[in-house]
Amino acid sequence: MPYFSGQGRVYIGARDTAGAPQGLSFVGNVPELKVSLSVETLEHQESTSGQRLTDLQLIKTKKGEFACTLEELIAVNLGLALYGTTIEQVSGTVTAEALPNPVTAGSLYLLAKQNVSSVVVKDASGTPKTLPVAQYSLNAKHGSLVINDKTTGGPYVEPFKADYAYGAAQTTALFTQPLPERWVRFEGLNTADSNREVVIDLYRVAINPAKELSVITDELLKFELSGQVLADTLKPAAGDLGQFGRIVML
Repeated sequence: MPYFSGQGRVYIGARDTAGAPQGLSFVGNVPELKVSLSVETLEHQESTSGQRLTDLQLIKTKKGEFACTLEELIAVNLGLALYGTTIEQVSGTVTAEALPNPVTAGSLYLLAKQNVSSVVVKDASGTPKTLPVAQYSLNAKHGSLVINDKTTGGPYVEPFKADYAYGAAQTTALFTQPLPERWVRFEGLNTADSNREVVIDLYRVAINPAKELSVITDELLKFELSGQVLADTLKPAAGDLGQFGRIVML
């Protein structure tokens, strides 16, 4: 008797206007993928026997639920979990980026870019004075600095202004995209049946944002995604593919 224990690769991607999958992206290691099906029924009880027997049951709705655990911190997963858009920062330079006025010694101030280098901090006087490097602490990769001493070598005219170069980085903004409807595909193996190959397609999944991001933890970060498997009404209800999904045993 063939039992099932699956392992494999999960791909998620957008659909075109005809409901066909566009290029799907591999989402990395997925330790858990679940699909739950349910129906809501209408029941009728007869009223002639004195026992109120159920003599009819009609299916009112069909529903599918999707749950998936993603483990890899990559752009496609961040986009799904955060409803975000990922932007690739290319290298460049910034001139005279003003810091808040006035700055407070010991406070952290953020630069507009990350992965910075060649940082020079000057004041706003007619002939700008350069703040000695020893008077501020720079977190170059993070793009932030702390002004430790703003008096020695002064007086300085604020706001301080920073010139710097910056390198490549990848930024994903939160909640910049609408609810994503995605095609989900599992290409895997049934390890309980001599690694028989299997394909599972879910045609239209409305994915909820991640419930939480455990940023500081002793465990590996995981994206716990959930959503609803919606009917793809662009496919015929009686067709070979169905309207919700399919399982193909190879």
